[in-house]
Amino acid sequence: MRLQPHRSAFTLIELLVVIAVIALLMGLLVPVLGRAREQGRRVACMGNIRQFIIGIQVYASDYRERLPIGLSDFQEPEDEHTPILSRAMRNALVKIIGDQRSLSCPWLRKPFDQPGGWYYVFEGQDYGYVIGYNYLGGHKGTPWPLLGPANAEWVSPQKSFERPSTPLVTELNAWSADEMMTFAPHGSRGAILESGHSGNVSLEGAPSQQIGAVGGHVGYLDGSASWKHIKEMKIYRGSRRWGEGGCFTTW
Repeated sequence: MRLQPHRSAFTLIELLVVIAVIALLMGLLVPVLGRAREQGRRVACMGNIRQFIIGIQVYASDYRERLPIGLSDFQEPEDEHTPILSRAMRNALVKIIGDQRSLSCPWLRKPFDQPGGWYYVFEGQDYGYVIGYNYLGGHKGTPWPLLGPANAEWVSPQKSFERPSTPLVTELNAWSADEMMTFAPHGSRGAILESGHSGNVSLEGAPSQQIGAVGGHVGYLDGSASWKHIKEMKIYRGSRRWGEGGCFTTW
């Protein structure tokens, strides 16, 4: 008489316990992995900002230490926006740096991913390239008067040898009520990209912090860069020509 081998199996309760443990572990690991990936993104973005500043300094060395101008392609003396460079100035910097990707946070998506860069045209008028950062050098008439939600003013550096700790390039934590766009390159787990779009258009131009931005890098005239939490930032005007519906940004 042969004995049948005894086969053990999970009971329903044991199976539920295993599933619960796996779910618990996943709940603990996913946020940790998300934060780790975001830290990697921040390191890459800081490298871009430093490369951008090197390009600015090389340009200045060829033009009697004058920084690239901040005017747009619109033929108006007061048409300046911190995220916009004229075609000539943007092309000159890309030629120096050798890679247009250094002019934008690598985690921004459309419309920054257009071939050759995002060139902004409104009602048939050329404005310039929207870069993925705020460029603060070479702007005229600063400090621009306070307006709307802006609670701080900034002075644009004009020469490369000015105070080394002067902010020169910052992350594009920016928004515009008229354009109904909000940019937030760094949330807790990465860029805020509603439907893969960096402008988050359905949020109707809400401030960056309101949609989940947690901070960004600030690059300085001496080539250094550091991370700054959104709660430590102030709000500035990012557009000289437009009023309360124009661009505001925080750094």
